[in-house]
Amino acid sequence: MATTKWVILESVVIVTFFICSHVKLTYSKDVSYMLHDSEIELDSVISFRSHHTLHKRQTLNNATTGSPTSPPTTTPQYTEQEVSQHHKYYTSKVVSGSAKFGTYWDELFDVKHSEPLSGSHRVAVSVPISFRFKFYGHDVSKVTIATGGFLYMSPFLHQWLTATQYIAPLMANFDTSVGNDSVILYKDFGDRFVVEWRELFLQDQNHTNPFSFQTTLHSNGTIYFAYKEIPVEVFNIEMKNHPVKVGVSDAFYIDTIQGGIQRRTIFEYHRVEVNFTRIRSNTVIILEPLQTCNLATDCNSCLTQKDSFDCKWCPQVSRCSDGMDWLRQEWRDKGCEIQAFNKLSRCSLSTTTLSTSTFTRPAKKPSVQPDCSSSRSNCSLKDSSKSDKNATIAGVVIAVIILVALVVGIGGWFFYAYTHPTSASGQWMINHRPSEMKAKMNKMKFWKRDTASGEKYRVESTA
Repeated sequence: MATTKWVILESVVIVTFFICSHVKLTYSKDVSYMLHDSEIELDSVISFRSHHTLHKRQTLNNATTGSPTSPPTTTPQYTEQEVSQHHKYYTSKVVSGSAKFGTYWDELFDVKHSEPLSGSHRVAVSVPISFRFKFYGHDVSKVTIATGGFLYMSPFLHQWLTATQYIAPLMANFDTSVGNDSVILYKDFGDRFVVEWRELFLQDQNHTNPFSFQTTLHSNGTIYFAYKEIPVEVFNIEMKNHPVKVGVSDAFYIDTIQGGIQRRTIFEYHRVEVNFTRIRSNTVIILEPLQTCNLATDCNSCLTQKDSFDCKWCPQVSRCSDGMDWLRQEWRDKGCEIQAFNKLSRCSLSTTTLSTSTFTRPAKKPSVQPDCSSSRSNCSLKDSSKSDKNATIAGVVIAVIILVALVVGIGGWFFYAYTHPTSASGQWMINHRPSEMKAKMNKMKFWKRDTASGEKYRVESTA
């Protein structure tokens, strides 16, 4: 009997090893942040997926840069020069040299620093701003300031702030409890919102001089990254315990219901990565927004604006989009993938057609989908079904693997019992071989019987 237990245990170990060796286990390089005075929603069912092509900065000769973490073979010098680059959603410009630096840096005097962000590590605080800041064409009225050198821009709060939807002048493992003068300041000037990370040290590399840098959000959507003190090369900052990023990123959400539990998947659809070699003391990076589809408010302006997007007008939602923005789920759920158009001649007909169909077409039952508000969730039927399909395929593959492993384990046990007749497994097989079982069956007597207890059948063996 003990041998049988060991055989079963070995089979379980074999199955586990086989699954672990063939199933790719993924993990996130992002780290969690504590949100001060904020409730975290759906945090246990959040997943992240990349849905974009990176738009990295380029070198002076317009050759594509390598990985941001790779140090250059030679260290270029930047003095009183500008380097510009065009991205899909933003244009970026690097301004180097002390003469121009003062025009981009705001001295924050008599500004009360944020108490929750002082003397803390991996803490974030949400702060309202007095104007509507355009971020990838979306209105943002509140930003989340993190000790890690970045702003989180989405109204949907969760712990994994470093994953996407950020404005990062220098995202790294900063700890405001290391230095006595380390503070995070912010001030709303009405036409711009300034955040300064002053005299900050890295938690795992605090032997260097402190870092001081700012980011400024202008009411027209322009973003400044101003670096006053950068004591080390950015590509030498340790990434083991915290991601290091410089740039901006945005994403849309897909809400699905699986097993009665609401699941939110965040798809990053665009990112601008600034080359780490550009980040030096007295350097400024300017990100200016480009015209996006979701800024258009009517059909004519949607289809006549000059941009690099494939803008379409969807009369079902009265909105302009290329399908990549915060309201993606509504775009897909309302059939805009099929109903949207990009021909200007159809603008005059869309209102009439829509009103006619409203009176003649029977109302459809609402689909069983999670509530997606216009400010915080964007979902996609196609992407959610694709996710469900992938999950189903993965489950089938794992089930087949387990079944095969069980068959192999049982076969191995029979082989062991057959080749070791004196073992407990071998004796059990001998006593239960077909000829022995037939003999036992011949010795059994069966008869029908009714008793007060309801027993109707009884079997007795003389074996």
